[in-house]
Amino acid sequence: MPSSELTPAASSEDVQQTTKLESHLVLSPERVSTYEICPRRFAWTDAYTQPFLAPMFALRTALDRGLTTDHAEPERIAENTVLELARSPGLDLIGNVYSLAMHYAKLAGILTALLRTGTEPWTHIPDAELTDGSLWRSGCYHVTGATLPVRIALVDRWTDDRRRGELGGWRTIGEVCALNSPITLTAINIGPAIHQRRHSAFTRCYRHPRNRTFRFARRHSEEDFSRTWAKLWREDCDLRTREWLDKMHEDGCMDDLVAHVTVPVPQRRAAYLLELERMVRDIRGLPEVPEMRLSGCFGLSPCPFTAVCPGIDPTRWGFRLRSVQPHKHPPTISQ
Repeated sequence: MPSSELTPAASSEDVQQTTKLESHLVLSPERVSTYEICPRRFAWTDAYTQPFLAPMFALRTALDRGLTTDHAEPERIAENTVLELARSPGLDLIGNVYSLAMHYAKLAGILTALLRTGTEPWTHIPDAELTDGSLWRSGCYHVTGATLPVRIALVDRWTDDRRRGELGGWRTIGEVCALNSPITLTAINIGPAIHQRRHSAFTRCYRHPRNRTFRFARRHSEEDFSRTWAKLWREDCDLRTREWLDKMHEDGCMDDLVAHVTVPVPQRRAAYLLELERMVRDIRGLPEVPEMRLSGCFGLSPCPFTAVCPGIDPTRWGFRLRSVQPHKHPPTISQ
């Protein structure tokens, strides 16, 4: 059968939409935030693929798949995604990589179970057109039953300073301005990374030495458990996910680990949109090797090119040049 019978001819509207996507820059919360802290990191992130993936990138990717899948077991989808990425292209971890990959897989699974309280999958917010014709690829989700778009932030601690940083940064300000809608920011404290593992009640519990009961925190004291209580990682424990989460609720852990903030559209929305337009012009004019900013090497996340700078050739360190660079030819589908 001729291929033309398998693929319908593109309509004039489809052609116009494709041309529009190819001629306009696609922005996103992550890309704008990366450009702001370091133009070189932004350009090289677009231009090169990494030899290994950061564990947090794998965690965010797995959580996204778990939230948006229509599979009957979204928790399993999230866990399997981390393990698949650990096999290829691999995770940027040292030591017992399988054990560490299982750690992040179980974390992705329990976060999916925490957030996916209903049976309906979450869906991505459609692209929004900005005032200059550029497109904004939102990181927010539409959740059945929720009145506002939801943005998920995975943090290592939820302090007053981190709260102000999240609310005042492009990952949040860009969303409410581009979508012209308030959003709900859900911050989840997954704990600090110590020896390549995340330390929080989502990943670790305590087991009584005699009656083998599991606990996460003392209910009537701020003191830690005695040394006789064994510390168990999630990946080494046979406690079911729902029981684990219920126990966290009973021990009062959730108030310190999950926060919800409603973020309104700022009064100076037009000024923020003008700033986005300026960024678009600057991005289009970036040289092949943009300026580097040392303050961006260890911003909200470590830069993968710290071993390269102040050099100019990432391929010498195992990075491979992409065939398409998003800030020159933006992708037509969400990655």
